[in-house]
Amino acid sequence: MNYLLAKVKRKQNLFRLLSTDDDIYSLPETLDNGVVYNPETLLEEEEWYKYENFSTSVYTMAFLADNFDSVNFNQISDADTKKISFICSVQDELYFFQNISTNMLIRKKWFSLDELSIEVDKPIITINKEADAIYDKATDILYFRKLSAANAIFRGMDLLYREATEAETQTFLESDFLEMRNGFDAEAVKIPNRKRIAMVMDTLSRYDATQKANIFEYIQEYCNVPFTADKFEIETEDELKLVLYGIEQRFYTTLLGNEKRIANSIITLS
Repeated sequence: MNYLLAKVKRKQNLFRLLSTDDDIYSLPETLDNGVVYNPETLLEEEEWYKYENFSTSVYTMAFLADNFDSVNFNQISDADTKKISFICSVQDELYFFQNISTNMLIRKKWFSLDELSIEVDKPIITINKEADAIYDKATDILYFRKLSAANAIFRGMDLLYREATEAETQTFLESDFLEMRNGFDAEAVKIPNRKRIAMVMDTLSRYDATQKANIFEYIQEYCNVPFTADKFEIETEDELKLVLYGIEQRFYTTLLGNEKRIANSIITLS
């Protein structure tokens, strides 16, 4: 038996919606090729991110750790069906989650092909073909394709891809290897570069002085950001982005053709 649960806005517990012998969602065939989540990795079509050992993370939900028993969930009330924020289909050891937005709650008059009747004031919720997140209890892995969608269900996951704060951005721009020119400052740094700064700060903390010097030479080899008196002179967002990409070692040269390139997405090989 499969069960459909619902999370109601401003209530902590999940509620039981219905039970059925049918699978509400199908398991994607590409989950076996899941990619460990990294904000620097862009998914290919049909790929999924994966978060391993999810039950030990701060983002998990308590009921995922327990043996599922439908009697532990109260039946949802009629009033609460209009306040559902997400649903969860429990299919054996697989938990499929889908966010429910206002446009998925349809309140229009509709025609039933089975009963050949007009239905009025019977709102329906549309179920997507693909879940927003899938938790495999057997392997303790959470799969998702968009961090924003997963974060709407598992609050706090957006910290996996956070952006640097105003203070952190300012501190980074004051690094001894950077010099801002022509009025470029922290206020001019947009969200994409703020996210890169958050990652780069962690990367730089692992480099010693010699490694930093090697990285700076590497950046100069690949891009033409002015470098004077041991400082990159930054005037634009693009120049800042190139330096950030360089610190993450995204530049490379092709073996055949000797063509210099930038990796827009990276996956670390074991």
